[in-house]
Amino acid sequence: MNNMDLEQLNRQNFKSLSDALAMPGKITKIKSVFDSHLLAVANLLFFNEVTYYYSGDEDITLIEAITNPKITTIQEADYILSDVIDTRLILEAKKGDYLNPDFSATLIFKCEDFNSYSHLLSGPGIDGKKEVNLPCNKKFIDVLMKKNSDYPLGVEIFFINSIGELIALSRTTKVEVR
Repeated sequence: MNNMDLEQLNRQNFKSLSDALAMPGKITKIKSVFDSHLLAVANLLFFNEVTYYYSGDEDITLIEAITNPKITTIQEADYILSDVIDTRLILEAKKGDYLNPDFSATLIFKCEDFNSYSHLLSGPGIDGKKEVNLPCNKKFIDVLMKKNSDYPLGVEIFFINSIGELIALSRTTKVEVR
């Protein structure tokens, strides 16, 4: 990590996550922690009162030791992290309830790049419609739009590519497959 101040890194990465979520379709950049962009996001979001589920190959034991989150099932997790883009995770993720819509999951997917599929985004934080490339197919988008169809219930999605670029879809974002 080259002697970087972890607190300063977290502030920079938090701004990138916030910007990406506030302006869906905007590509922001995060800096890695322990040579991993996924671990950088986990280090930022995890603390002792949150739960998470991780499906992948990265060793997150050091981040667990630093942040002390609780490991749980997909259905109960506040944060769901995955090395592959899987619609099953959206289907099983909690989406809050009307008294507590904030008790929903945030899903973080690793991907190689964003060049797979062209989509049109609309909704809060987007001026009209915005064309973006996302690493997810029509089935994924259909499942996500159904999950997020009953605002304020729903989930947030972050995609992190191999060079640390980040793009987000909030629960208010409408996505059309091109």
